[in-house]
Amino acid sequence: MKGEAEVFSKPEKSFDPVLIPKALREAGFTATEVVVTAEGTLIKGEEAFTLDVPGLAHPFVLAGGAQADTLRKRTDLVGKKIRVTGKLHPSHADHPPGLTVESFEQLREDGLGLGGKMVLRLVGRRM
Repeated sequence: MKGEAEVFSKPEKSFDPVLIPKALREAGFTATEVVVTAEGTLIKGEEAFTLDVPGLAHPFVLAGGAQADTLRKRTDLVGKKIRVTGKLHPSHADHPPGLTVESFEQLREDGLGLGGKMVLRLVGRRM
């Protein structure tokens, strides 16, 4: 079974992506994979790029995936708004949750895009 959900943070509230797997389980789903499309600002950290998404408590660490190496070479996108689609991987050690980089694109200068939402596609089954 596949499912799709759009996630919006409430105005002036933050949403913690660490809670996505727990929320899915509580809704009765066992997701074998969660594919996320999110828009935010690309930030270059000491160890990895992150995606700072408005309304999220933590940025996504961008690691792994088909386009990760290509994105790492695009230093011209640091500080710019981009859209990333990737598989969610949970937080580990003291790192926030991450996304693989399966695809990415720079957003238009006029700011048109997903409008601050994340789109989640779930692959798994209903418990």
